[in-house]
Amino acid sequence: MAEVQMPPHVQAAYKDAVDNIIFHNRQQWVATNYALLIYAAIFVISAEFFSRTDVARGWLGFLVVLTFLYHLVTIYLLQDTVTRFRARLDWIYNTYFSRDEQAGLKLWAEPKPFFYEWIVPVGLIAVSLIAATLTMIYLFSVR
Repeated sequence: MAEVQMPPHVQAAYKDAVDNIIFHNRQQWVATNYALLIYAAIFVISAEFFSRTDVARGWLGFLVVLTFLYHLVTIYLLQDTVTRFRARLDWIYNTYFSRDEQAGLKLWAEPKPFFYEWIVPVGLIAVSLIAATLTMIYLFSVR
């Protein structure tokens, strides 16, 4: 089989895809850290500065729910972008690497299970959900 050389524009697309996957994966962690900081701030504000009126609890509870939903959507959008860039890499691997190279580099062509790409984002969402739940419990149980 004749070796197919990767043209410069495909090399640029490959580098762009790899860089974007790394960037978007990091952004998922950053988004989760910001969500946790917001939950912590709500917790502190609730504990120190509010007299725990029902109106204050309601607004802070709304802010907790809004933060969780925003985090959920952000993680979904970032993971969707990562999935698209991984599809680009798969195309490059299938086009420019022989079957032997793919096997040697463990670049399997078969589709990965859904959970394969979503295990980390689901974990980050779970962390956010637990923090949101604990914040809500604190908001509405302590007088």
